[in-house]
Amino acid sequence: MDKLSAAKRRILDYTRYEMMNKAHEAFSDLGDDEELGPAEWSTVKKYLACLNNLEEDQVHPHSVSRHESSVHAMNLKDTRVRLLNGVQAAYWGMLDEGRIAQNTATILIESVDEAIDLVSDDSLCDWKGLKSHVHFPSYYRLLQMSICPRKLVTYFTVERLEFACYICAAFLRAHRIARRQLHEFIGESEIASLVINESESEGEEARCFLEEVRVTFPQVLHVVKTRQVTYAVLKHLSEYVQNLEKVGILEEKEMIHLHDSVQTDLKKVLRNPPLAKMPKISDMLRVHPLLTALPSIARAHIEDSTKEVTKLRGVTLCKEGNKPNGIWLVANGIVKWGSKNFRNKHSLHPSFSHGSTLGLYEVLNGKPYICDLITDSVVHCFFVESDKILSLLRSDPAVEGILWKESTIAIAKILLPQIFEKMAMQELRSIVAERSEMNIFLRGETIEIPPHSIGFLFEGFVRTLTDPEELVTSPGVLLPSYGDLSFLNLET
Repeated sequence: MDKLSAAKRRILDYTRYEMMNKAHEAFSDLGDDEELGPAEWSTVKKYLACLNNLEEDQVHPHSVSRHESSVHAMNLKDTRVRLLNGVQAAYWGMLDEGRIAQNTATILIESVDEAIDLVSDDSLCDWKGLKSHVHFPSYYRLLQMSICPRKLVTYFTVERLEFACYICAAFLRAHRIARRQLHEFIGESEIASLVINESESEGEEARCFLEEVRVTFPQVLHVVKTRQVTYAVLKHLSEYVQNLEKVGILEEKEMIHLHDSVQTDLKKVLRNPPLAKMPKISDMLRVHPLLTALPSIARAHIEDSTKEVTKLRGVTLCKEGNKPNGIWLVANGIVKWGSKNFRNKHSLHPSFSHGSTLGLYEVLNGKPYICDLITDSVVHCFFVESDKILSLLRSDPAVEGILWKESTIAIAKILLPQIFEKMAMQELRSIVAERSEMNIFLRGETIEIPPHSIGFLFEGFVRTLTDPEELVTSPGVLLPSYGDLSFLNLET
């Protein structure tokens, strides 16, 4: 009964190689100690009996010949099950985080169980178990008419639609997490690509539903997100207080007192969740990360120069190769990017969300747009013409560094998606703001990239020391010439 199938044995062998890589990474982090000194890898390796007898060549678990159709089908079924298990694990994680309630989680988890039973004969189909809970009645549009009282509209829309919004948002998020985990583990393979494409196409109805809600009742999505965040913040506070007692900062009585007060607030949220109002346009602009980073005079200059724009899904904001005419500050929605010159198989989700600044790199250096930008949802943004940005630079040179750093965020996601695409926008922004520096080099100077660092070439050309014939053009990525590059997770 414990005999493994050929597909599972291939995965196990592949995983052991990955375990060896992780063991090397752990040793490099732990192998040297300030108090106790270094350790030897050869000695440590003797105790890793679980990783003995690895063959010299690592074989990909999906590398089978075309005529082995039965093995191909087995691998396909196995990969679907693994992705669905990842989706289910993501649902449990969202339940712990407070993103979804218990009743929502039950429905989502059951849909995965039903889909796992069908993977042998059908493609991914866990959305089928959720469709009955997601619908947008046509009469809801009539509620937008001014003759309907606001309280009636709130009752019919928020209380009826929010459950469906929770399901759609959780479904899309769980599949996105599972696709990324599968891609990081398996890497490039025909079978993995098939399953990832099935997952992508399954989410189309969920995306369309959220789009319809975003167009007709944007306040519903705002209410759902506000409730999620309120619950998550209180849960985080509860864990923080318990950790203070664990590390000895608080005594048990003090911890219990604070913990009880947080639990009281959590119960209030569950019994009487917040009803949020849609923010004003001026407030949405004022809290955009670019404006919050600028000095007050420069901020006022940008605020006076913006034009509010709302675009439906599928609208092209700019074309690759066109002359830059301005930048977009995304307040709400998702924008996808695509490029002929920067095609990258590592990019699973080539998109930018709210808080992004798009087109700034091209405006700063006068180059044509380096990629197409197409709305992937209803997008609420603010457009600033190129002349306004350039006049700001002339009037206040101090903001130049801020603008270049802001442009780095979009460039990093386009040029190195395998590293920066998975990062949350806030994390990427803090890395660029706090742990980066900008330098200008003259012709003939040597640029040294420190170990565990990445350089982005914004203007000009550089030649590599290893191959003087090789010319790196901007925008480009500069990697350390020595040291461990495994942290980059790059194939070349």
